[in-house]
Amino acid sequence: MSDIQIRPLFASDAPRVAELSRELGYEVSTNDASLRIAGLEARRESAYAGLVDSLLVGWIHAADRRLLQEPPVLEIGGLVVAETSRGKGVGQRLVGAVNRWGRKRGHTQLFVRSNVTRSDAHGFYEVLGFVRDKTSHTFSRSIL
Repeated sequence: MSDIQIRPLFASDAPRVAELSRELGYEVSTNDASLRIAGLEARRESAYAGLVDSLLVGWIHAADRRLLQEPPVLEIGGLVVAETSRGKGVGQRLVGAVNRWGRKRGHTQLFVRSNVTRSDAHGFYEVLGFVRDKTSHTFSRSIL
């Protein structure tokens, strides 16, 4: 088995982060990825890179979610592993990294949303002990 390393995500990882984001269906420029990575700590967020044989093959991003109606939770905002590296433990190790980060910050719950069309992701999260709480619709609009 290849060597899996987990480390914090760096702004210099932005080109690969943008590339992997496309696998999720999101167009992200290298510049935008770099700026977003650079501001993580100030926003009470964390991100990790998963490397196999020194190649960045996955990333995870998590953030404090604080709403008036519920206790604070740590929410996974994004997780992607290159299609060619799935099933090798990279995603599991990335989730473990944000779990440890959240525990150090006093969180007791890890939360994730997953598009209804991503059935493989649903199975992945369930294997890791996540429980499907609800199904909902997401609405958005431009800020006027």
